[in-house]
Amino acid sequence: MEYRKPMPPTLHPSCRPLCIIHANCQGDPLAGLLAAHPVFGGAFEVRRYTNYEREPIAEEDMGRCRLFIYQHLGEKWDDHASDRLLARVPGEAVRLCIPNMLFKGYWPFWTNRSTMDFGDSFLDHLVDMGLSEAEALHVCLKGDLAAKYDLAALLEASLDVERGKEGNTVVQTVPLVLEHWRTERMFATINHPGCRLLLHVADGVLAALGMTPVPAEVRAAFTMPYDDFELPIHPQVAAFHGLAFGDAGTRYNIYGRPMTYEDYARRYIACRHGGVGNFIGYLQLV
Repeated sequence: MEYRKPMPPTLHPSCRPLCIIHANCQGDPLAGLLAAHPVFGGAFEVRRYTNYEREPIAEEDMGRCRLFIYQHLGEKWDDHASDRLLARVPGEAVRLCIPNMLFKGYWPFWTNRSTMDFGDSFLDHLVDMGLSEAEALHVCLKGDLAAKYDLAALLEASLDVERGKEGNTVVQTVPLVLEHWRTERMFATINHPGCRLLLHVADGVLAALGMTPVPAEVRAAFTMPYDDFELPIHPQVAAFHGLAFGDAGTRYNIYGRPMTYEDYARRYIACRHGGVGNFIGYLQLV
């Protein structure tokens, strides 16, 4: 992959070349970090397009684009697939693929095939068995997860997927996750990375452009962008992996309300039993 240094800044911000970030919610903090960099911010105007919302990129913006930062999307995304978008990017523009960060190590039962927000295949299974709310919660908390599920294998399978996704990215995150994930909570939810990872990706983009890392004062002021919801970790998963956090007494921020894993699981099971279709709304009300 060939990288070109950015064009020099101009006096008029509206005349600066455009950096387009085509990414999910991880693109927002990245855009802020890059814009706060004195060299990058002087060289580029930054504009983010939300990939999973299929937000169309204006032709005028494509014409001004001199740096295209993207998370890879396959052909099933049609006109928003990365290969099709890259064909529209001007030839002189730099193209940088960044990681689409996701980590199931804390949440081995996460699934996108549930009827619930933040789907949990283990909790769904207990409800689908026909257990009452009390019975399902009891099995969830007191059953031996490690005896029923190969938690180590589930972790490795998830990591293999993430390594494959990062084969062509300008910066890799899996090694950093593995270095710190037991002593520091690296994700708030499966796809909401913490400050360390977001800064790491920003530094990787800057390094690819021949720029210095995010300045110390920007790093010091950078706070967790996803602070309204922390997906609780099953205490047995925390114990199995030797995490320094996540025991039964750990309280998580659930839309402004502190809850333990038990509090959260009880609500998940009750929501499933009640046939409520909006779990996020349910969590905010009960």
